[in-house]
Amino acid sequence: MKILLSNDDGFDAIGIKVLDDVLSSAGHEVTVAAPDSEQSGKSHSMTIRGRVRITEHGPRRFHVSGTPADCIIYSHRCSLFPSVPDLVVSGINRGYNLSADIIYSGTCAAARQAAIYGMKAIAISAEDGCGLDTFDAAARYLLDNLERLSSQIPPMTFMNINVPSSFTGEAEKGGIGFVHYEDDVVVVSDDGMVKELEIRGCGFNRQGAEGPYRADFEICQSGRAAVTLVDVLPHYSPAMAGLEI
Repeated sequence: MKILLSNDDGFDAIGIKVLDDVLSSAGHEVTVAAPDSEQSGKSHSMTIRGRVRITEHGPRRFHVSGTPADCIIYSHRCSLFPSVPDLVVSGINRGYNLSADIIYSGTCAAARQAAIYGMKAIAISAEDGCGLDTFDAAARYLLDNLERLSSQIPPMTFMNINVPSSFTGEAEKGGIGFVHYEDDVVVVSDDGMVKELEIRGCGFNRQGAEGPYRADFEICQSGRAAVTLVDVLPHYSPAMAGLEI
């Protein structure tokens, strides 16, 4: 299988290196196009003016001076692949991309952009603070289930996989929960005209998902990987039915 790897942790991140090693060793034709620096939390931002620099570090191994979405956009448009990849995999991210984090995640954005271009795409993340063993287990889970999972991704949809540090080797279909961040914002300087703010600490609380599936974060708490299909386009609210304009 021809696979394009990207991420938002950067070209040198351990997660993408483990994934590259596992997939390449299994005989897949892997190309890497990842940001040249960490781009966590950049969501689906992209470069629409100016230049993007792509640097080659080896056969089909590139880093990109842009966002995760840029990595997909420009590798697609300037044909780093001799042909369209069979699959785009974004990750393995250091830290979950669960619940509302799907909105903020650059890892998910790379997969979303690939889906917009009509490619099969998977975003995969592992629990923050996990060790090399968890990255390896996540990569091998993906390898062992690659064709079966990728064949079930519909058009204009990407798959989001989250793997806990206590991974049992089992997975479960997950709903999308909700996370509410309670950031502690501190004024660190104030000269009367300009205030400089800093986030110190980031508490949060989570809420379960509506519908037939357990919330993704609840699944990870049980030691299973959470697997969710995420539509590329947002859906309009059912409240539209009562909207008066």
